[in-house]
This record gives sequence, C-alpha cells and structure tokens, in this order.
Amino acid sequence: MTERNGFLMKAIGLCVLALGLLLVGFQLIGDGFESLETMFVKVETPTTYRFDKYSQLLKEFVKDSSVDYANLKKSPLLKESMKEIAHISPAKMLDDKERLCYWLNVYNLIVIKEVADRFPITDLKQLGNDPTRRKFTVGGDKFSMQAVQMDKIRPLFNDNFPEEIFLMCGGAMGHPAILDHPVVPDRMDKDMKESAYRWVCDPGNVQFDKYNSRLDLGPYLQWHQGLFEKRYGSPIEFVMSFLTPEAQETIGNVAVIKGYGLPFNWTVNDLELKKRIEKAREEKEKLANPG
Repeated sequence: MTERNGFLMKAIGLCVLALGLLLVGFQLIGDGFESLETMFVKVETPTTYRFDKYSQLLKEFVKDSSVDYANLKKSPLLKESMKEIAHISPAKMLDDKERLCYWLNVYNLIVIKEVADRFPITDLKQLGNDPTRRKFTVGGDKFSMQAVQMDKIRPLFNDNFPEEIFLMCGGAMGHPAILDHPVVPDRMDKDMKESAYRWVCDPGNVQFDKYNSRLDLGPYLQWHQGLFEKRYGSPIEFVMSFLTPEAQETIGNVAVIKGYGLPFNWTVNDLELKKRIEKAREEKEKLANPG
C-alpha cells in the first residue's frame, strides 16, 4: 500500500509539473502573439498630437458628463480611435504637458473601450481583473489600463497642480467626469479646475452637515492623497479651498469631524443609466414632498 501511495504521489507531482509547464507555455505563446502583433504596427512619433477620431467620439457620444455606451457600441469610431492610439507614440514629445495630455487621452479611451466591450454592465467592478490583465496596443507597445495609469500618468503629475487628477476618468460615477473633448495643453489648466470643481460640488463625493458638524468625502481623494500633500497638505484642505469663507470658518472649527465617510459610487458613467437614476431620485423627492 505504501509503494502504491508513493506512486500516486509521484504521478500527482508530475501532473502538477506538467500543468505548470503548460500554463507557462500558453503565457509564452500569448506574449509571442502580442510581440508579433506590435511588429506590424506602423509607428509615428510626432512632437505633438491631437486625437482626431477620439475627438469625434467624445463629441458625439459624451453628454452630460456621461457616455452613451448603447450607441457608441454601434459606431465605428471606437475601433478607429483605438487604431489611432495604436500607431502614435509619444517618444518624441519632449514637453511634459504634451506627454501628460497624450497619456490622459489614451487612458480615458482605454477605459471607454473596456466598459463598451462589457456593456451593458452597470457596475465598474464587473470588469474583474481586466484593468490589470487586458492589454491594448499604444504607440506600438502593449499596455494595460493600470500600467498606463501607474507607469505613464502618475510620474508626469505635477505636485503643484494636483487638480490634474481630475482629468483622468476611471469610468465610474465616483470618478472625475469624462470631458466631451480630448485633453490638450492649451486648455488643460481650465479643464482640470472646472473638473475639480464639478467633482467637489457633487454631493456623492463631498457632503457638509453643519447640524451634525461633519465634513465627509468619498474615498477617491484618499486613494490619491499623496498628490495633494505638497500644495494643500491634505485632500480635505483641498476640498475646503472650494468652499465659501463662511463654510471654511465653520469647518475649520476643531469640533467638526472630517473624514472619508462616503462610499465610492462604482456605477458605470452611462448616459441612460444616469438618466434613470436621476428620474428615480426626482420621483422619490416628489413622494417625500407631495405639496
């Protein structure tokens, strides 16, 4: 019996080893296909670039800070926009703003692509591990959504202008709103300040309850806390800079509780979904205030 058990253990060990080698082989084959795919991409390296197809996509399908995913899926513009970023490389973009705008547009487009391919999902968490696993061709190389954010965008953020984070739309209603035009250097400062103001004014992100002496933020700014420390000290101080002097004085009171007590809204930033949510909210308010 002992000899038989030993044989079984060896057999199981060999099977596990074979399975491991098989998985490694599949990974190598997959990497080989990716490398082969990028070899045939004709790469251009302009010193500046304005995303023509992506600009058309945003103009046609972004309304009220949301994406019309149902109609976007039927349009060739999404495929054409992905082809556009596949062959445009920022390798010769020497200006930091140019490179940051390039990668912000790439990131926002990849997010739209991720959601559109899974639509009609309603919750961004339904993407699963796609943000880290799935890769897209950008400038002749392969990048995941997370790699673009962490390896390309974050190093380009300016510590003196943390508002730049509000130009990066992650695809959920709790993220900064998607713009209806690409990010470009000439209007970048204006866009990031307006986007920051829009985010702070959303009661889903920031709430001040003066009766209970509480200032609550959603966790999004806490996730990016380091960006706000040099200029503002903390995300809470950043948010307070948008408030009226009276509100700032009240919140400055040590008795006011300040924290990140609001939940993050993972609902997909879909136009029709947003309309349904707003309609349901209005009906609920009418029932609560019939007069």
